[in-house]
Amino acid sequence: LTAAHCFMSSKCLQVDEIIRHEGFVYEKDPSDITNDIALVHLSEPVNMTREISPVCLPKPGAVMPAGTPCFVTGWGDEKGNLFPVVAKTLNQAALPVVDFQTCSKPSYWWDTLRPSMICAGYESPDDVCSAALQGDSGGPFACSVAGTWEVHGVVSFGPQGCIKDKKPSVFTRVSAFSRWIEDSIRKFMYENNRAM
Repeated sequence: LTAAHCFMSSKCLQVDEIIRHEGFVYEKDPSDITNDIALVHLSEPVNMTREISPVCLPKPGAVMPAGTPCFVTGWGDEKGNLFPVVAKTLNQAALPVVDFQTCSKPSYWWDTLRPSMICAGYESPDDVCSAALQGDSGGPFACSVAGTWEVHGVVSFGPQGCIKDKKPSVFTRVSAFSRWIEDSIRKFMYENNRAM
């Protein structure tokens, strides 16, 4: 599970199938980044370890309450550089969920935001840039729900550089795409005669 915009011009190694949402039109219309979601089928299974484990999908339609601390994880730049370099270590930052009503105000993301997105971050600039998500596109935004980790978001977009006033980070809300995820996996398995 990742962001569709990660696959606009190249294909990653060790991936044998990329399924981008058919409603993703950002390549044709850079003002519209809705449906920024994709599924990736790896060519080889991943060995689970203490550091690598699956994360659950949320219930269809689930919306995390405002203020819920969730975690974004990625290899992106922590200093807010416009052209980030890949970090040597995997980074993680706790970000509080910002409710849709607040995040869709004109002073925030206004008409860029859709109900299929989730905002998280801080309302005011901070002296750190760890939440700027530069280079973390497609990474998970995970929340603990009753002791179980669920991936509620996929890194989509945010302000350029460091955190900006009233511009929290924006994620594709996974629970808005539950049916698409399920249907896409079933179609892929059917077409490739693979057992789930």
